[in-house]
Amino acid sequence: MALIDVHHLTKQFIVRTDWLGRPRTVLTAVHDVSLTIHSGETVGLVGESGCGKSTFARTVLGLYKKTSGTVLFKGKDVENPDTADAFHRQVQMIFQDPYASLDPRMTVEDIIGEPLRNYGICSSPSQLRQRVAQLLDEVDLTREAAQRYPHEFSGGQRQRVGIARALALEPDCIFCDEPISALDVSVQVQIVNMLQRLQKERNLAYLFIAHDLAMVHHLSRRIGVMYLGRLVELGDGDAVYHRPLHPYTQALIAAVPVPDPHCRRQVCLSGEVPSPLDPPAGCVFHPRCPLADERCRSEVPALRDMGAGRMAACHHAGKEAL
Repeated sequence: MALIDVHHLTKQFIVRTDWLGRPRTVLTAVHDVSLTIHSGETVGLVGESGCGKSTFARTVLGLYKKTSGTVLFKGKDVENPDTADAFHRQVQMIFQDPYASLDPRMTVEDIIGEPLRNYGICSSPSQLRQRVAQLLDEVDLTREAAQRYPHEFSGGQRQRVGIARALALEPDCIFCDEPISALDVSVQVQIVNMLQRLQKERNLAYLFIAHDLAMVHHLSRRIGVMYLGRLVELGDGDAVYHRPLHPYTQALIAAVPVPDPHCRRQVCLSGEVPSPLDPPAGCVFHPRCPLADERCRSEVPALRDMGAGRMAACHHAGKEAL
């Protein structure tokens, strides 16, 4: 049984209403996405900016109210009040911006201790201080950091505080929303290594959201690729990275930097991502796809099973596009 099982999740935002308050312009940020996360595994989610990765994660967690679909936690609907409390306690989130995700008016001890106080886990102030100190040890920060404020830390140290806060309630799963994108490269490596260590020690599951497909491949057992709110490919991490089926995935992998100044690459994709307010008919990727034909312009491809646990939403899945 999956730890988290998302079925046909859709999230729409009402951009404009008429004078009666009825929706006039609707933006579909996440369209019919299904995804499972098992205990102890890392599922990577990649795609260009604005493709709906973060919106998907926030909708699953309930930070955004879903438009339709079902989210199951250990086989039970999270909208059930008995399940909702366990779900919100056992699934935590690390946010992208370590500068904005921490309250500047609170000390590190208050920030990390807030979930512990909310759930009544520590019975006394001394017990809470001890628990905060243990969490700081786990994320490689000194215990003296507990009495300092967020502005006194570097970006990498702030993100460690955010990770400690996410660990406070002993979660089963953590959603990592681009947790390293705002950090220096050397710090990114430290944070990734720490996340891997914590996963082994705690048997954590991760949903790891990022732009860097090479980093996602390094971390993830399975990889999902999103484009314009839709899941276009899903499968084993090695298979997706080395044998991509969807032309968009092929383009993302072809764009991964190579440390060779003599390596020249042709531009893989032309044009811009279409507006989600006015998506193209048929396959949403067809205006930029080198394999697009008349069928692609008129018929929406379903996310279909390609065998060996691979899924792709493309009429020409598996053909060499680039």
